Amino acid sequence: MIKNNEKLLSLYVHWPYCEAKCPYCDFNSHVNEVIDENQWIKSYKNQLYYMKEELLRNDIDFKNLNTVFFGGGTPSLMPLGIIERILDISSNIFGFDTDIEITLEANPNSYDRTRFIKLKDIGINRLSIGVQSLNNKYLKFLGRLHNIKDVNIATRDASSIFDNISVDIIYAFYDQDLVEWTNELETFLKANNLHHLSLYQLTIEEGTKFFKDYNKGIIKLIDDDLASEFYKVSNNILTDFEFIKYEVSNYAKEGFRCKHNLNYWNSENWIGIGPGAFGRLWSSNSKTKRIEYQNYKNPKTWVSRNFFQAKFDKITEFDCHVSDTDVLMMGLRLYEGLDISKLNNRSIINDDSLNYLKKQQMISFKENILKIHEDHMIKLNSIVNYLINP
Repeated sequence: MIKNNEKLLSLYVHWPYCEAKCPYCDFNSHVNEVIDENQWIKSYKNQLYYMKEELLRNDIDFKNLNTVFFGGGTPSLMPLGIIERILDISSNIFGFDTDIEITLEANPNSYDRTRFIKLKDIGINRLSIGVQSLNNKYLKFLGRLHNIKDVNIATRDASSIFDNISVDIIYAFYDQDLVEWTNELETFLKANNLHHLSLYQLTIEEGTKFFKDYNKGIIKLIDDDLASEFYKVSNNILTDFEFIKYEVSNYAKEGFRCKHNLNYWNSENWIGIGPGAFGRLWSSNSKTKRIEYQNYKNPKTWVSRNFFQAKFDKITEFDCHVSDTDVLMMGLRLYEGLDISKLNNRSIINDDSLNYLKKQQMISFKENILKIHEDHMIKLNSIVNYLINP
């Protein structure tokens, strides 16, 4: 039986627009269009009220929102009036925890000090900067519109305005020099007062320009053994700078773990509003039932369908197996591991596979906590698939 903390509730707000589409990005993002701010505010508002009704209909107990996350796309391009209204409406409908975490993603090329100050004034208290690379060569390769100078200015000024700064970086490119990467990372960490770091190795996602280029042989991926070495070296550097690794790709200073993402990884309740966003709720009427709410992806379709009353593209009830697979996959991302009492059905884990992985010292299983050993976190997906299947 699921034993989730029903008082935790998060809100994800999707803004789908960017200045350009990056070749590696498989998120629901589109090049900037002219919009009607009032229409967007009304559509967001309708979805928020609808989700409050869903919480009541499914008898979901919660206290207040404990996190809000503006993702995209490039949310730092959002009109400030829309951000402010979403926060006001959400506070009125759901209530905010006194220590609520409110994150907004920003790009160095859309940086503006005055705008950062205004974002803080209307309630943003955590900024996540899409640095993506510490090398101009790879920034160009990734299709980014900024350079290292932009990164340094935006990160430095953001740190003087916000008390909680996170950056996203992609690394482990084909032909990337390990020593060069080590020097870049150490220099960046010395120069900036960061609280959180998301460090992702480059992957090729279906539907992206990189996916087409990879299939044509235009781009290549780094060797698995070298990728593993990049992972280990990066972990060591971040440890030296007093970052705590708490998830397969995420590191934080003490007290600065991302509460919003922890809600995802711990399979808590969250609401998703905006084009392409999705949310998941555990129904208290049936402890084994999880409901997913999927939004229309096309921004114009989303606005037209939600302007008069909230409508979702798809609402799905997950069965126990699907729910448990998701709980297992998300929970094992965490360095502290997963309490398997969160599973509806313990038998989803194949005992022979479990014993083999324990003998290989790839996982540990003590006092109901299933945990992947640090050196093998990079093999997360393969390990979970092996655990589930005979």
